[in-house]
Amino acid sequence: MHILNIFKVKKEERWLVFIMLAVFLTFNILLITSHYHIYTMGAHGGFWSIFTKNFRMSGYDNWSWITISGMRIHFITSRHPLYLTFLYPLYLLNHWLIEVFGHNFAVYFMAAIIVFSAFYAAVFAYRIFREVMELRRFDSTLLTVLLFSFGHILIPSMVPDHFIVSMMFLLMALYICGKKMKKGELLTAWQSLLLTFFTAGLATSNGAKIFLAGLFTNQKKFFTWKYISIGVILPCLLLIGIQQSQYYLLEVPQKAVISNIEKVKRQKDPKGVEDFYKKRNAWQKTHLGQTMSKESMLDWLDTSTPRTRTLVENFFGESIQLHQRYLLKDVAWDRPVFVAYNWITNYVIEAIMVVLFVLGIIFGCRKRFFQMLLAWFACDITLHLILGFGITEVYIMASGWAFIIPIAYGYLMKGLSHRYRQMLRGLLLVITIFLWAYNGGLTANYLLNL
Repeated sequence: MHILNIFKVKKEERWLVFIMLAVFLTFNILLITSHYHIYTMGAHGGFWSIFTKNFRMSGYDNWSWITISGMRIHFITSRHPLYLTFLYPLYLLNHWLIEVFGHNFAVYFMAAIIVFSAFYAAVFAYRIFREVMELRRFDSTLLTVLLFSFGHILIPSMVPDHFIVSMMFLLMALYICGKKMKKGELLTAWQSLLLTFFTAGLATSNGAKIFLAGLFTNQKKFFTWKYISIGVILPCLLLIGIQQSQYYLLEVPQKAVISNIEKVKRQKDPKGVEDFYKKRNAWQKTHLGQTMSKESMLDWLDTSTPRTRTLVENFFGESIQLHQRYLLKDVAWDRPVFVAYNWITNYVIEAIMVVLFVLGIIFGCRKRFFQMLLAWFACDITLHLILGFGITEVYIMASGWAFIIPIAYGYLMKGLSHRYRQMLRGLLLVITIFLWAYNGGLTANYLLNL
């Protein structure tokens, strides 16, 4: 499997993925045109205000727009060590374009990255169903379309954040490792290096998933000096080096500038600044859970948010079906942690999907490929539900794990008799149509009325 050939769209895949491409393009156009003249302002400074005042969708960040526009870094690079490396050349190009045309092209650049990533995420998802699991063409198509009907798989395919890019690399890793398992081949150290470098580079927590993929694919041969040194240690050292270089070359000088700007603002309008932070802190104190500590990483770990309600309303709820009330609102600003659905139908669909998911796990748990995926899922459960990292907005993390649901359905299909397989196929078709009409309709209406 040559690295470049993996991006070649096969004849069988074309009609599906190009229809999906049209969908991704449509939603990205709707997002950009919702505040077109504001988003494309070629301002000299002030990009933070331009974007943060006009873009809020479920807690997804617009930091990439700000970085490409004015080279202001607002995300934590230690958790996304390679993301700035992707954005910096785009900033240089965009800076020149702003000077020449007076037009900010940041939204176009990010849209291109997001659409590309969503497109290949669909390609790799289809290949997992078709080539790794060996499902029928119709079933592979159905499960791929079902995956992208999930609320917080659809939303990342249009917002300027890293989630859909990370999902593309995770699905690529699943596809590559699944094919190697089928052929009885090993994941090479250099392949592990590339997968770890890009996947962990966009989200460090996903690096553990690539290590697990290597372990399940190579089994005992994972523990060789060559694989560990080149496939595990080397990409980690490269990412640390890149992050530290960026930190001292770009972040430290920026912090000094930002500190001075904040100082000037406080001097000019001390009451306004104080009122802003007082209002923000009051909302977060009353609406967000309690953290383990205010020290370092423990600040991100939540101990108080109810886990059962999280599972119902957010983890298996909002991740798959958007809530009608507080639609796409941000929990850090104007959305309660828990929102109930207006219709009992939503809970019925959620219950059916969870039951089918559990049955799929039972049918697939003996397969090494699915065991690897369950290990990935266990990482997400541990991080988000047990430790509480990002638990108040856990649904925005769905692109890192939700693909296990249709994959489980695929194993359920393979294990059922013809009669029950037909019934399951019909049920999933109805759910897919409903989710696309429901989530797609709510999202389109939201963007058209901004």
